[in-house]
Amino acid sequence: MEEYFSAIHKMEQAVMFPSLLRGVYMEQQDDTSTGDFGNRDLYEYYMQLKSIKLAVEGRLAPLNESKHQITSREEVQENGEEADLEGLLYHHFTGLYRVLTHLTRKAHALTRKYNEIIGQINQSEITLTW
Repeated sequence: MEEYFSAIHKMEQAVMFPSLLRGVYMEQQDDTSTGDFGNRDLYEYYMQLKSIKLAVEGRLAPLNESKHQITSREEVQENGEEADLEGLLYHHFTGLYRVLTHLTRKAHALTRKYNEIIGQINQSEITLTW
C-alpha cells in the first residue's frame, strides 16, 4: 500500500496543471500499465486516482455501506453459518493488493505521460525563443 501512496504522491507532485490532461489519451503500448486506460482521457483517470486515494485513506468512507456490512455479518452469525475468516481475510487482502498494484501502474503511466507533455511544451518554448 505504501508503494501505491508513493506513486499517487509523485503523480500529484508532478501534475501541476491537471487541465493539460484533458483530451489526452494514452497510446497503446506493449507496457501492461498503459494497456487498460480505455477510452477515457487522462484527466478522468487523474481525478479517479486521487479520489481512490482519499477513499483508501478513509476520508470518504460511506457510513451506510459500513452499517450494511455489519448487519450482513450479524445475519450470517445468527444463521449459524461459520465462514472461514482466515480465508476471507486472505481473499480480500489478495484482491486489495491486485487493485492497488493496478492503480499504482496507472499512476506511474499517467505521470510519465504528463512529463512527456510538459517536455514537449518546454521544447516548443525553447524553439520559439531562439
